[in-house]
Amino acid sequence: MGFSANGIYTAIVTPFDRNGEIDEATFRSLVDFQVSAGVAGLLVAGGSGEYVSLTVAERKRLVDIALDQAAGRISIIVGSLSPSTGEVQEMARHAAASGAAAVLVLPPYYIKPSAAGVFEHFARVADASPTPIVAYNNTGRTGLTLDVSMLQKLTEIPSIVALKECERDLAIISAKIAAVGDRIATMSGDDDLGFPTFLLGSPGGIFMSSNLIPAFHCKLLDAAKAGDLDTGRRAHYALLPLIEALYTLNHPGPLREAMAFIGRPVGPARSPLQGGTPQALEKAKAALNTIKLMTF
Repeated sequence: MGFSANGIYTAIVTPFDRNGEIDEATFRSLVDFQVSAGVAGLLVAGGSGEYVSLTVAERKRLVDIALDQAAGRISIIVGSLSPSTGEVQEMARHAAASGAAAVLVLPPYYIKPSAAGVFEHFARVADASPTPIVAYNNTGRTGLTLDVSMLQKLTEIPSIVALKECERDLAIISAKIAAVGDRIATMSGDDDLGFPTFLLGSPGGIFMSSNLIPAFHCKLLDAAKAGDLDTGRRAHYALLPLIEALYTLNHPGPLREAMAFIGRPVGPARSPLQGGTPQALEKAKAALNTIKLMTF
């Protein structure tokens, strides 16, 4: 299935069994749950899927399972988040061979490359695979920023079709959409900024809390696109306490624990991640109950 930036993509968690291995049956059930809720697609082996705690073989296996279970009903984005160009190329080749819709690529972190090095990283990944690329701006995780000038340079690479944006300043997001919006789609990457980013022209988002409430996020996006600002605002403010409770230290550990609140336990996170505090989990449960009562 081809890639479109329109709609909600869930950065799906990776379920583990009691031995800490991938729980395939639960993962397949999660894929079906997301499909039935109406999401446009899934980001597999992304940050919420504990990319850094997975081996390359495990990442590839997750992609293969997701594609098999989705069976063309939704699109699959492959998390390719290594700072190693060669490893990202390997995942991009696997994405192409398996029929994934796109790969999500960060600028290389830890090694502190120059702007020329960042561009070369994306260019080499593009040369290695025809699969569309979603560039990922997440300064808090990488220490690098895909700013307007870098994005304008990256638009020279035809296979970069979208940006997952985790910029916290809406003015900067506006500037990016104004500068490159005619060439690449800016997708909201922060759950609590989804609604305002949609109003700025973002066609969709890649979210972690849609593991819990996928249909809610789809309805929020629909409200924004329809200009139903009252509904959108109500949904936005109902969502904020959930994000505050879950998107904390040890992410996605607290999110994984909250999955049990919707009857879909996924096991604990791999070390060194920890779970949420009792106070945070109670706050998350209360927020989920509030959201459950909302009508659109």
